Amino acid sequence: MKKTDRLLEIMLYMNNKRKFKVQELADHFAVSRRTMLKDLQALSEMGGPLASAFGVHGGYSVMKS
Repeated sequence: MKKTDRLLEIMLYMNNKRKFKVQELADHFAVSRRTMLKDLQALSEMGGPLASAFGVHGGYSVMKS
């Protein structure tokens, strides 16, 4: 899958799921954790409304605004 296609699919996945962990996305899209972090960074730089939280119950979520 090309990166641009994967970024679009990630955005669609995030809109449906709303809260997720990096490893969950990496497994779903069959990429490494590092690749998924780069993809999330790219989406964030393009204006994607992502928020992150640390800890056991942390992960990423789509901001409501």
